[in-house]
Amino acid sequence: MRRRYAGVGFAALALVALSRPALADDAACIAASEQTLTLRQQGKLHDALKGLAVCSDAACPDEVKAECSRRIDAIGAAMPTLVLEAKDGAGNDLFTVTVSMDGAPLAAKLDGRPLSIDPGEHTFRFEMAGQPPVEKKLVLREGEKDRRESVVLGPAAPVVAPPRPLPPPEPPPSSWSTQKSLAVAAGGVGVIGVGLGVVFGLYASSSQSREKSDCSTSGCPSYPQGNEDYTTARKDATGSTIAFIAGAAFLAGGVALWFTAPKEGGPPPTTARSVRLAPMILGGGGGLVLGGSL
Repeated sequence: MRRRYAGVGFAALALVALSRPALADDAACIAASEQTLTLRQQGKLHDALKGLAVCSDAACPDEVKAECSRRIDAIGAAMPTLVLEAKDGAGNDLFTVTVSMDGAPLAAKLDGRPLSIDPGEHTFRFEMAGQPPVEKKLVLREGEKDRRESVVLGPAAPVVAPPRPLPPPEPPPSSWSTQKSLAVAAGGVGVIGVGLGVVFGLYASSSQSREKSDCSTSGCPSYPQGNEDYTTARKDATGSTIAFIAGAAFLAGGVALWFTAPKEGGPPPTTARSVRLAPMILGGGGGLVLGGSL
C-alpha cells in the first residue's frame, strides 16, 4: 500500500500543488498519511486510525483524503475486538470490575461490550474491591472479532460431594453351621449302625436255629456242621452287638451336636467342640468308637 501511494500519491499531490495555491496544512496531511503506513506495519492500529483521521479531514487534498478514508475501512476490518467477563466463585457475572491493559487503564466496568484492541500480546489486569487482582495474558490476531475471555475473582465455591450411597444390607447369618452338618452325618452313621445290628442279629438267630437242628439235646449226629453254625452265630451276635452300640453312640452324638449348635444371631460357643471316630478291635470281632468333647 505504501508503494502504491509513493508511486501514485506523490504524483497526484504534485499536480494538486500546481493547480491550486498550497495550503499550510497540506504538508501535515501528507506527513500523517505517511506515518499511518508505518504504524499499520507495526500493528499499532489505534495510532494509525488517529493519523488517518487527520489526513482524511476535508481540508486535506482530495487524493490524500480519499486514500486515508479507504485505509480507515481496511484497518477497521483488521482491528481485533475482545469481550471481557468476570465471575465470582459461584459463577455469577461481576460488573464493577476495572481492567487495565499493559499497565494502562482499559475499562472502568465490564458491561459486555466489545473492546477494540491492537493485535499482539497483551497483559490484562482485573481488579475489584475486596478481592485479589487477577492477571491474564492474551495474544490477539488481526481480524479476530468478539473473542470472549473470562476470569474468576474471589474464592471458588465449595464443592459439595454427592451423598455416598448406603451399602446394601447384609444378609442374615445362616442358622446352618458346621456343627449341624456333623450332627446330620453322625445321625446317618448311627442309623446305618443300628441297621447293621439288626441284620447281624438276624444272621445270628438263623445260625443258632441251624445249630439247634444239627445238635439236639438227645444227640449231635452232625457235630462239625453244628460247631460251624455255633461259631457263625457267635460272630454274628458279636457283630450285631457292636453295630447296635456304635449306631446308638452315633445317634446320641448327632442329637447332642444338633441341640448344642449355636442359634441364629446368638454368641459363638465358648468352648471348642470336637468329634472323634476310631476303630475298635475285640477278641470276637471289631467295631467303631465315637468320642469327643461338647
